[in-house]
Amino acid sequence: MATTLSYKLVDLSSDHHGWTKQVEEALNQHAQGEWELVATLQREREALQVGSAIHNIPGFVSTVLIFKRSG
Repeated sequence: MATTLSYKLVDLSSDHHGWTKQVEEALNQHAQGEWELVATLQREREALQVGSAIHNIPGFVSTVLIFKRSG
């Protein structure tokens, strides 16, 4: 019998004070749903400043959690 894998991405913004609580809640919620954390990564967002080129703005970083579930 073939096993079906499902993947889910959760993008968490780190630009507010409740970031660690947000990560903890996401991990707990997905663990209860039998999702397994398989990878994490951080991405930096870019913003356009008026009259200039595109620049990375500090604080526009988010953490992406990648979960998988067999079923």
